[in-house]
Order: sequence, then structure tokens, then C-alpha cells
Amino acid sequence: MKVHLIPSKELAPDVFTRVIDLLQTVTGVNTFHAGAHGPINLSELELEENEMRDRDQFDQKMNMHFCPAIPPSSASRRSYQFPFRRKSVRWTDLFREVEEYRQRFAIPPGEFVILLTPVANRKNWFALLDQHKPYNGFIHTDDWEFFIPCDPAFPIAFEVMALILQKHIFRDYSEIERLSHERAIGCISDLCMKKSDIILKMRTADICPDCMQRIEDKLSMPEIHHALSIMESLRVKMLFAQNFKQNSPPSRLEIRPNGKIVLIDYGQIEIKMPTLEKAVYLLFLKHPEGLYITELSEHRAELKSFYAHLSMRGGMREIQDRIDNITKQIREVEDATNILRDKLSVIISRIKKSFNDAIGQSLAAHYIIQGEQTERRNIRLDRSLVDWKFQTSSH
Repeated sequence: MKVHLIPSKELAPDVFTRVIDLLQTVTGVNTFHAGAHGPINLSELELEENEMRDRDQFDQKMNMHFCPAIPPSSASRRSYQFPFRRKSVRWTDLFREVEEYRQRFAIPPGEFVILLTPVANRKNWFALLDQHKPYNGFIHTDDWEFFIPCDPAFPIAFEVMALILQKHIFRDYSEIERLSHERAIGCISDLCMKKSDIILKMRTADICPDCMQRIEDKLSMPEIHHALSIMESLRVKMLFAQNFKQNSPPSRLEIRPNGKIVLIDYGQIEIKMPTLEKAVYLLFLKHPEGLYITELSEHRAELKSFYAHLSMRGGMREIQDRIDNITKQIREVEDATNILRDKLSVIISRIKKSFNDAIGQSLAAHYIIQGEQTERRNIRLDRSLVDWKFQTSSH
């Protein structure tokens, strides 16, 4: 299966990038492509504004259907002032935009085109395929914090997989209503009428025997197995991100030839961070004895080598300037150490957040740069768990 994912202009680019990365983590016969022709502009669509007078009306209106359908009041972390107004668009308008995109860029009829948008739809469904042109669909990317406490990229990516599999399980809306599971059993076809149901659905990431039987003669086994592998990968990553795996032992940490930082035993979770933060992290990882902030300038060449091999932007002069900006010490100025310390502290804080967001605070403690301001800063991880495949000219 080939799946084209198209963002609307309203979708935050970093969310879209994370969704694509999650779906592409597991290699296989199904392929996922970020829309190469730019986002879809929904600004000219006719929007209907709904007013919700109080919390009860809000909860009733925000009750999501099928993917998933859960009263949000018990999980919401947002605070709203009432009356609350919300704009939404018709399903038919969203499907028309997707079909126009398909026609404009000559995407073959047997390939999926799925729009990802935070713009709400009139019936408040999270995800849906066009029953008339079932390779077209949309996923509503907003409001996931009502239902599941994690990075929204995880459930959005999960819904991508659910949609393309459900296309081959159900023929139309009537079959969805008749054959989907009202009582949750941990299958992608669960209706998810309760908050606990969606958690079960995403923690099991499975297809029940009945649904598997309906799909087996429509998709090849490599396509099915790859789809299940992607959902399993998402399941494991979500469990770590939601702090459900905090008693796990430390994972092996692999630094790949392209500079990716991957936790091998935690479902191949990649720790993403900007190039500069990654260069600083690799520097500390190479020095298990730790480094004083004030001696960082002594490792300027090593840091520059890491940055140069990680960076895809700028020439050597620009790289040198960026490294110098971090490592320079103006010893004649009384507060020079504080200047350097403050800059590095911000970078270390961002590195910490990258690990915390991916695997939770408890497990992240094995991997983050720690230490008081006047002490050596170091990473506590046993270096026998580190597999260096990343090479620079100086290493």
C-alpha cells in the first residue's frame, strides 16, 4: 500500500513531521509519503460556528465517534470559558479537497490520500474515509489530549494505520455500524465508547480473528504483517511515553552512522533533538568521566567535528562560528563563566526534555546530562550499553 499524507496549512509542521517519522520507522512493503506539493489550504471553506453554553453541552458536542468515541470531560487538560465557540467544516468539503489534490497531482486511484488537519468537522469524527472514494480520507489531529495523555503524533499515526486497514475490513458505513465492536476487545475495529477502551485499543494494537479473516483476501500477508509491525511499534512507544514502562532496565543506546540516537530495547525509539543539542550530547556521551562547563572550550575541536558531521546546513565557517559562540570563554570578564554556563544549561535542558518526552522522567535519568553547576556534568549510562556506529574525522 502507498499512502500520501497531506497536511492542511493549520497543522503544526513539527506534528506532521513526527507522524511521518513514526510511520516510516518500521521498513516494509507499505510506504508513507509526505505531500510533496505542499499543504492544503482550508481557509476558503465554509465554516459553521457552534456555541456550547456550558460544560454539559460541550461534553455532548465533543463526544467523538468511532475513532474514538469517548466523553472528554474525564480526560481534558484544557480549561474553557463558556459560552465556548468552535468552527467546523462539512465532511463533503474535506473529501472534495482531498479528491481535488489527487486529481491535480495525478495520484493513482489505488493509492491512499489522507488529509491531516486540526480543523474540526461537523460530526466530530476523528478519522474517516470517503465511502464513495474510499482511498480518500481525513484525520482530525486536534483534541487528542481529551483522550490519551501523550504526544498527539502517536494516536494520529495509529489512526492512519487504522484507516487503511479498515478500508479493507468494512465496505461502507453500514458495515462499520454493524460489524465494529461495541464492546472493546483490543481490536482496531473497537467502537471505543469509554476512555479505557481507546487505551486498550492502542495498547493492544491488534486485529481480532474475525476482522483478520475479512482482510486476509484483500491484502497480502506482507502488507498485513508490516501494518501490524507499525502498530506494535507505536504501541510500545506510547507505553514508554505514557510512563507505563518505568520499571524497565536501561536500553542499549545506538548512535547510528547518520547520527540518529536510538534506544534499541525500547521499541527502537529515536531520541530527536536539534543538531547543536545532539552534538553537545555526543560530546558528553564520549566522556564518561564527565566535563566541567568551564573546560568545554578545551573540547572545541571535538564538538566542532560532531556538529560538522551532523549538520546538513552551512559551511565550515558557519559551523565554526556556532561552536565558538558556545565554547568561547572571555576570562577577562568577571561573569564569563556564568555566560557560558547559562548557554549550556539551556542546551542541556532541551536534551533532557527530548528524553523525558520520549521515555518518561524515570527512564530518562539513565541518559540525560546530570550534575550541579560547579560539578562535572556527566551521563550515568553504563557505556557498555552504548553502540557507536557514528564516525567523525577525529573518532
